[in-house]
Amino acid sequence: MIVLSLYVFNNRYTLTAVLYQTLGSRDKAVDMFTKAAEADPQNAYAYYQLGLMYKEKGAFDSAEHVYRKLLDIFPDHPHANYDLGYVYREKKDYDKATAQYQKALKIDPENPYVHYDLGFIYKEKGRYEDALSEYQKVLEIDPAFRHALWDIGTVYEKMGKKDNAEKQFKHYHEMTDCSFRRFWNCLD
Repeated sequence: MIVLSLYVFNNRYTLTAVLYQTLGSRDKAVDMFTKAAEADPQNAYAYYQLGLMYKEKGAFDSAEHVYRKLLDIFPDHPHANYDLGYVYREKKDYDKATAQYQKALKIDPENPYVHYDLGFIYKEKGRYEDALSEYQKVLEIDPAFRHALWDIGTVYEKMGKKDNAEKQFKHYHEMTDCSFRRFWNCLD
């Protein structure tokens, strides 16, 4: 880890970008991460952080460009594979998102966010059984994943299974109860 850190921060632009990022100067951080990637085209850290910053700003075309460049260099980068899928999801290009998420799952099959996003896409496409399957995978990995708990209920509603939906919403409220009696549910 120390060797990696020394390599990553050996590039003065990367170090400056991290400082700007830490201080909340996003535009300057983007500029410095761009320069870091130009100075060292193998700097996965710079590309990844640049992609994250574009994604957080909602600049999905720019984020897509950066993630694709990163994945050309490091095709098995697990976070970039997920994030590119997320970018496609936000652009409502569900076919590309699904394909990208499948790549991410080959690298990290236990990523609950990938399964959740696949469930979201299937729900949006009316593939309710597939959505439920993905949400169940999320809950196998993280039983308290709030969004999956809720979305299972919404899928049951869309399927016309009101009793199942009510049970699921009740379960959701039990799992997310922030009262003193169940305070541990609110620690995340």
